[in-house]
Amino acid sequence: MNWKKILKYTLMVMIIGTVVLVILANRNMTQIYGGLTEVVDHNQFKVKSNDVWIYNVNILSQDGNAFIPNQNLLIENGIITLIDTLTMQSKEIHKINGTGKFLIPGLIDSHVHLFKSQNDLLLYVANGVTGIRELIGEEAHLEWREEIRNGRIGPDMYIASPRLGSFGALEGFFMSWSQGFNNIRDTEEAKSKVKEYAQQGYDAVKIYSYLNKEAFEAVNRVAIEEGLDVVGHVPFGLTIMDVLNSNQSDIAHLEELMNAFRREYGDLENQEGADKFIEYAAKRTEEIAPLLIKNDISVTTTLWLTKSFVRQKFELDKILEEVELVHENPGISEWDKMIPQGLGWLPEVNRYKLNDGLSDEDRAWIKIFWTTYGDACQVILTKLAETGIKILAGTDTNLPPTVPGFSLHDELISMNNAGMTPAQVLQSATSIPANRMGHNSGKIAEGFKANLVLLETNPLDNISNTRKINTVFLNGKVLDRTRLDQMLDAVKKANDASRKVSIDHYTSGSRGHNH
Repeated sequence: MNWKKILKYTLMVMIIGTVVLVILANRNMTQIYGGLTEVVDHNQFKVKSNDVWIYNVNILSQDGNAFIPNQNLLIENGIITLIDTLTMQSKEIHKINGTGKFLIPGLIDSHVHLFKSQNDLLLYVANGVTGIRELIGEEAHLEWREEIRNGRIGPDMYIASPRLGSFGALEGFFMSWSQGFNNIRDTEEAKSKVKEYAQQGYDAVKIYSYLNKEAFEAVNRVAIEEGLDVVGHVPFGLTIMDVLNSNQSDIAHLEELMNAFRREYGDLENQEGADKFIEYAAKRTEEIAPLLIKNDISVTTTLWLTKSFVRQKFELDKILEEVELVHENPGISEWDKMIPQGLGWLPEVNRYKLNDGLSDEDRAWIKIFWTTYGDACQVILTKLAETGIKILAGTDTNLPPTVPGFSLHDELISMNNAGMTPAQVLQSATSIPANRMGHNSGKIAEGFKANLVLLETNPLDNISNTRKINTVFLNGKVLDRTRLDQMLDAVKKANDASRKVSIDHYTSGSRGHNH
C-alpha cells in the first residue's frame, strides 16, 4: 500500500471539499441577504427628463406647517426654478393639473438596510421615498449610488460605513465574513479604517454596540478630521454621557437611548418595576435633552419596528398578514433555518419568535418586558418631540417585518401616535433629514432639487394620507401612478419567481399598493 499516494489524494479531497463548502457558504450568505433574488430591469422605468409645470396645486410651506393653495411650480433640469400664482405662458412643457391635490417634498427614510437587495431601490421610489440613509454600507451600495446619479431609478443615497465593533481575532473574522463587521480594537486600527472609508466615498462612520471605548474615541476624532459624520449606537461599554459628549451626530434608534437608560436603571423584575422604568425613561430623556440640543445630536426613530417586537412574539401570523410581504425580498424573509438570530421573517426563522417550551409564567413576563420595551421608546419620542430635538424618521428595513418603502408610512403613523403633530412628522421625513445629510432637497423652494410627491389628500389632516400617492417627481422626472404600480408589480413578479416558501397564507389581506 502506497501511503504517500493515499495521503496525497486524501489531502486533495479535503482541499477540494473545503473549497466547495466555502463556495456554497458564500452563495448561501448572498442568498439570505437578498442577492440571489431575480433583479428587475430598472431601465424599463426610465422616463425622459422634461421641464414640468404643475399648476393650481396646494404646496407645503417651507416651514412645513401649512399648505399654500393655488400655487404654480416650474421644474427645469430637475430643479424648482419658479413658484408663483400666475398662469404659465404657452410653451411646450409637461403640464400637470394639481387641482385638489397636495404637493410635499419627497420622503426620506433615515435608517435603511439594502443589504444585497437591488429591487428595494424601486420600492422606495414607488412609495414616494426619494432619499434614504443606508446604515450598513457596502461597496455595492456606493456603486448603486453612482448609477442613480447617472440616471438609474432610485432614491438619493447617503451611505454610512460597515458597522464598527471590537472583537477577538477569531470572532472578528467570523463577524466580518457573516455580517460585514469591521473589527476595530485600538486607536491605530481606527485611524486606518476611517481614512479608508473616507477614500472609498462613504458619508459617515457607523458605530455599533460592540465598539470599545478606545476605538470609539479614536473613530470620533479621525472621522471629523476626514469630513465624515459619526452615527449609530450607544456602545455597551460606554455611558449615554460618553456618547452625548462625543462627535457623534446621530443616535440611530430610540431604543439606543432606552437601553442606555435600562442599563442605568437595572433589572425591571416585575410589572411594577416595568411601570417605574417607563417613568424613569421619560425623566432621563428630559434630563439629557438640553445636551442633545447643545451638541446638535439628532435621534432616529425606528419606533414601529420596536413596537412590533412583542407582536412578533405573540401574534406573528397576524402582523405578517398586515405588511406588504409580497414585496419583501424572499431571500431575506425566508432566511436559513441553520443560521440562528438572523433576519428571517417567517415563523420558522423569525429572529424575534418565542422559544419553544416556555412556561405560562415565562410567557407572561416576556410579554410584560417587550411591551415595556416598546412603550418606553414611545415615551422617549414623546419627550424628545416636546423639547425640540431634531428627530429623523427611520424604519430599519429589512429587519422583520419592515418592508422597504412601505414601512416608512407605518413609521410616520407611529410617530403621530406618540404625540408628534402631522407637521412635525413630515418635517422629520423631509426637511430635517435632508439638511442633516447635506442634500439640496426636503423643501419646496426655488433652487431646490425637484424630489417631490403629489398626494391625493392632505397629510396634515391625517398623516396616513402620505400613502395616497398620485405622482412622484424624482430629480424632476415624472413617475405617474401607472408607472409606480408597474414598478411595484415588477418587484412582486421577481420575488415570486425567486420564492421557495409559499406566503399565500399571509397575503389575502395585504394592503397592496399605497393608493
